[in-house]
Amino acid sequence: MSRYRLEYAINEKIRFLSHRELMTSLQRSLRRASFPFAYSHGFNQRPKFSFGPPLGVGIAGLREYLDVELVEEIAQEEYLQRLQQQLPLGIEAHRLVLVPPGDAGLGKFINCACYQVLVPDSLGISWDKLLQDLEEGDPWWYERPNDGKVFNMSAGIIKSRFQQDEGDLYLEFLLKIGPGEVPVRGLLDVLSSKANAASLPPFRTTRTGLYRQENNCFISPMGEIEVIFEG
Repeated sequence: MSRYRLEYAINEKIRFLSHRELMTSLQRSLRRASFPFAYSHGFNQRPKFSFGPPLGVGIAGLREYLDVELVEEIAQEEYLQRLQQQLPLGIEAHRLVLVPPGDAGLGKFINCACYQVLVPDSLGISWDKLLQDLEEGDPWWYERPNDGKVFNMSAGIIKSRFQQDEGDLYLEFLLKIGPGEVPVRGLLDVLSSKANAASLPPFRTTRTGLYRQENNCFISPMGEIEVIFEG
């Protein structure tokens, strides 16, 4: 059997799909593209898929990932084109690569994610000062409404910065995935509260990358070392 890793994007058109709906859509598209799936054993056999960390509902994703096990090796570019023809509007397949034997799966590999939040430019808020307070001041706490779980939002942030690009204003965050992870929705709610601003809705948020942080290096699931928050 061979394991392949797909890099794909979820754009604004379908950002309100749930993770389960996204999984179903991708699996159906792969099946229609005639990928030779490997199946689990037992009575209820299923194709062997492994998805990266779920996107929150309302959040777009520029570089998302899934692993799929196949019974044989395939022509990667040919099957990538087949898949793109079957995907629904709003999902774009970017790359398909063969994963070397023994490489970690997505769940074990990814430990951080980068998010970009488009913020209003007419509120007179000092976003730089707000981020400095978030990273260096007292912890920011958030209680999740549905279960009452409390998060230290400050501890879940690895890096943050305020950016301006062609008139648009952005907050960028590098957040932990796994131990110490905080909910993105909670981060937006806390920022809104601290800024005394209207709620920053999920449709303003994009996950721009998933990585493994090792010391000061950031490695993508495709094995590329990238520079984060510089330049």
